[in-house]
Amino acid sequence: MMTMVIFHSNARLPAVLGNLRSRFRHLLLVVQQANKRRSIYRTTVCELNSLTNRDLADLGISRSHIRRLALEASQKEVVK
Repeated sequence: MMTMVIFHSNARLPAVLGNLRSRFRHLLLVVQQANKRRSIYRTTVCELNSLTNRDLADLGISRSHIRRLALEASQKEVVK
C-alpha cells in the first residue's frame, strides 16, 4: 500500500476568510435595505389606503396610484 502525502498551505486562508466576511457583510446590508424598503412600502400603502376617497382627492392621489407612490417612496428612502 502506498501512502500519499498531500501538502496543503494555509497561507491564503486569512485572505479567503476576509473575502468571505466582506461578502457576508455586503449580503447582510442588502437584506437589511430590502427589509427597510419593504417596511416603508407596506406602511405607505396602509396609510394611503386608510384615507377616504375625498382625502385622496384633496391630495391629488388616485387609489390606482397608491402602490406606485409607495414603491417610489420606499426606493427614495433607502437611496438617501
